[in-house]
Amino acid sequence: ASLPVEALHGIGPRQAEILRDYGIHRVGLLAAVPPATVQRLLGGRAGRTAADRARGIDPRPVVPRTLPPAATVRHTFDHHILDGAAVRATLLDLVVQLGLLLRRRDQAPRALTLTLRFAGGTRWEKTRRL
Repeated sequence: ASLPVEALHGIGPRQAEILRDYGIHRVGLLAAVPPATVQRLLGGRAGRTAADRARGIDPRPVVPRTLPPAATVRHTFDHHILDGAAVRATLLDLVVQLGLLLRRRDQAPRALTLTLRFAGGTRWEKTRRL
């Protein structure tokens, strides 16, 4: 409720100026004003919409942002490796890289998949839903 009235969808500079002229600077204050008063200030339909949105009432459907299908980080060992500690250290580095990539994109994954490909062509994969 400490957001400025301009933060509400549909409140432009002109409507915000009218509300400020009446001492209504914040969404919380707008929510406390009777809807009929907001309608008189901003006009019938615009006033009703602003009053409803200030109270959290918005009939528009919520449309989630679509996420890309995958974020991938890779490492290829240039020789056969049998040292488990080296493999674990590399996996940790890949996890850190992936975390940085997702933060940069402002994304949160629904699942993580770890895929290991071995020199002989075999593959091991594990998925964890979050």
